[in-house]
Amino acid sequence: MKRLTIMVCTHNRWKLLQQLLHSINSASRPVDWEVGILVAANACTDETHQFLDSYIVQADEKGWLSLEWFAEPVPGKSSALNSAIKRADGDLVALIDDDQRVAEDFFVNLCKLADSNQDASIF
Repeated sequence: MKRLTIMVCTHNRWKLLQQLLHSINSASRPVDWEVGILVAANACTDETHQFLDSYIVQADEKGWLSLEWFAEPVPGKSSALNSAIKRADGDLVALIDDDQRVAEDFFVNLCKLADSNQDASIF
């Protein structure tokens, strides 16, 4: 089974991250693809770490997508991205900003596009 990793970098915006994760979990999941979330908590000093730990505890019970996160101590989005890319284990990676929301069919369409364009390396 192929894996889609949803990569998110965030800095002290746990409330926006909460809204994004709600959007992600409300979207349709592609058939024949495993989907997981990877969050880089970039030099966060707010409640981001606690929020992410709470998400993980509740994920199975609530039917949410699996989530892994790590703390990137070096401030700056490029530091967070570089650290996250090293950890991404998907066949396909979708980079989504913490202040975005996804359409209900976003992941289904993205994975269909990847399945039909297997030589492509970026979309």
